[in-house]
Amino acid sequence: MKKIFVISVLVLSISFFVQGSFINDAEAKKYSDHSTAGKVGLVAASTVTTAVYMPFKAAYALLGGVASGLTYAVSVTSESESAYRIAHKAFTGDWYIHPDILTSHKYLHFVGPENKKD
Repeated sequence: MKKIFVISVLVLSISFFVQGSFINDAEAKKYSDHSTAGKVGLVAASTVTTAVYMPFKAAYALLGGVASGLTYAVSVTSESESAYRIAHKAFTGDWYIHPDILTSHKYLHFVGPENKKD
């Protein structure tokens, strides 16, 4: 039994590394380049993944809003810029998964961008 396990691990390890050495980047079509059936499939997949993703984003935004409010209240408005940055990063970002994210033509931004105010 031990011999079979060792051989299986060895074969799987070798096949993993051999497969990894032949990986090429595949060019996926953009959402706009798909046929009607392809677009319907991507929208359906986007809807399902958004239904799973959105509660996590909403919880993150809620916690970010609470943290921002506490930062503002505790610092007695002297650190309002910090509170604004926390709220900005929590409330911005992607709230849904676009079909182009599923085709790797866009990136998913869970956290909002850095605010570049001058």
